[in-house]
Amino acid sequence: MRSSHARLDRRHRFMRSGVITALGLAAIALGGAFVVHQSGRDARHIAGTVETADWRLNDETGHVYPFIEVRLEDGSAVRVGNAAPVLPAIGDRITLRERGMLFDTMTVYEWDGPEQGEVQRATYTQASAP
Repeated sequence: MRSSHARLDRRHRFMRSGVITALGLAAIALGGAFVVHQSGRDARHIAGTVETADWRLNDETGHVYPFIEVRLEDGSAVRVGNAAPVLPAIGDRITLRERGMLFDTMTVYEWDGPEQGEVQRATYTQASAP
């Protein structure tokens, strides 16, 4: 009799822990879906005027990276990430991608490089620079 009660108690505890585990997994799945939904939004395109554009040296790694600051139409100045091998000229109007990250607590601005018509001028400027 005692062993049958012990078996029933174990089954009851196992069922309860299984429900708690299932609820935990469901919460993780819902949280993951929410994160994917929040990070999958499209970027907004905005225009601005280049105030600073030069190459800087990272003293720790020795790598050169682009440093670009742009004044947006609303008057705010932002730093811009750049994957292009050339820099825009100071005073140029460029189009940036604005993306919200970390649930819109941080905004990232990116420039993909010059437009197709400007590639030859930009490459010529970089190659002819001293």
